[in-house]
Amino acid sequence: MGKRNEALLQMSEEGQNQPEIADKRTKLQEIMEKEDDDRVSELPDCLLIEILSRLPSTKYAIRTAQRLKNPKSRDEFALLVDKTLTQCRQLKVKKFEVHTLNDIRFESLFNNWIRYAISRNVEELNLNIWGMKDEPEFLLDQFVFMNSCFTDLRLTGCKLNPTGAISWENVRSLCISRVNVDEELIVNIVSGSPLLETLVLEICRWPYITSSEFGPTSLSLTQCRQLKQLKKFKVSTNYGIQFQPQLNNCILYAIRCNVKELHLRFCNNIYDDEFMLDQIVFTSSCFTELSVGGFMLNPVGGISWKSLRSLCISEYRSLDEDLIENILSGTPVLETLELNLCYGYRLLNITSKSVKNLVIFGYEVPYGKSEADIIEINAPNILSLTMGGWNFLCKPLLLNVSSLVKAHLDYSCTKPEHLQTPPNEVEEEVLKRCIMNLRHVKELQLGLLCSKVLFCLEAKGYVSPSNVKAYRIL
Repeated sequence: MGKRNEALLQMSEEGQNQPEIADKRTKLQEIMEKEDDDRVSELPDCLLIEILSRLPSTKYAIRTAQRLKNPKSRDEFALLVDKTLTQCRQLKVKKFEVHTLNDIRFESLFNNWIRYAISRNVEELNLNIWGMKDEPEFLLDQFVFMNSCFTDLRLTGCKLNPTGAISWENVRSLCISRVNVDEELIVNIVSGSPLLETLVLEICRWPYITSSEFGPTSLSLTQCRQLKQLKKFKVSTNYGIQFQPQLNNCILYAIRCNVKELHLRFCNNIYDDEFMLDQIVFTSSCFTELSVGGFMLNPVGGISWKSLRSLCISEYRSLDEDLIENILSGTPVLETLELNLCYGYRLLNITSKSVKNLVIFGYEVPYGKSEADIIEINAPNILSLTMGGWNFLCKPLLLNVSSLVKAHLDYSCTKPEHLQTPPNEVEEEVLKRCIMNLRHVKELQLGLLCSKVLFCLEAKGYVSPSNVKAYRIL
């Protein structure tokens, strides 16, 4: 089935497993435990197939199958898995995983494997069946949508087309990835999953619908019952203006369920087509952890995130000082602030006594914008500072970080067009300044990028303080 087309099955089994066979230590198992790959790999495929059929442990069967060299032999392995599962008599399978490249010849086999797991009341089902095309290809059988044995369900690359109501009565965690979804499917999921605590939609494709097509529908998230146990909601997708009504309905539904963790990541290459959050998001006090990326943060009044303890903002090109002040004023218990590839501010004035951790990863400068000469950081109460990434800036200036205990630097400064000094000299000057301003810190760690600059400085005679710990490749 191809090198990446192997089905990797991981089963945690309960019950009797032929104790006489299980207790035996075969020579092949001893070889595998010693990581002696050469001796096993030299065996012919026909012999490996025979060994696979006789191994008492699934773990050893998997590791042997990975050594099959001929695609035809891997096809035989798929058939062997099907035959083995058919003959299994385990009373219970707790966890069942299939990771494979989709092959239309084996779709019925894959469904047989899934059916076997369900017949053994599997609790954790993880299907990662990817295709050669961008669209999901593997069509899930309808019996998957009507089983109450699942508690943890992960579906990647599958076609989700329930013909009736979904019934996942015991599912507590659901992750859907690389799947076509719409509001009707989400409604069906939440309606049939009353115990759901975590809902993750990763890199999912939403239908292209023009704004004129939106109107009253028979199924709407606004009409769904509240999931009282929903704690975490995550959406990561490519964004287009066509998706905004459906995505906002999902976000508003999560807020209505008083979700604690909200993670929103929308990818969009068109600067003027950013997603606009509904204003209710800025006044919701249910969040304790919030992560937003690819959004237009446009509060019309004061932000009120009274319970928020961790905030991450990514790829926002208009993060100015006024918006930062609005955020800090409305987050009285905020402990961690993370800014990833944001742009627009020249001063980070963080005087809040609750904020103890500050993370700055990059300083994203949109095309056609000039780089900032200096980024000033005034954060007298933070205990931990992390600066990393390709920071399109020259001089991060630490005004006051007097309470700092731990710092981690792993960034690279690029040369602004209006400066004549070479990039390495700019980076050396910036790093020396940061080290000087952090000489009081108990632990100053340098990652790979900053360590390279430090080594250049040391070659020129620079002596770093004793608190500096550089990344050294042994």
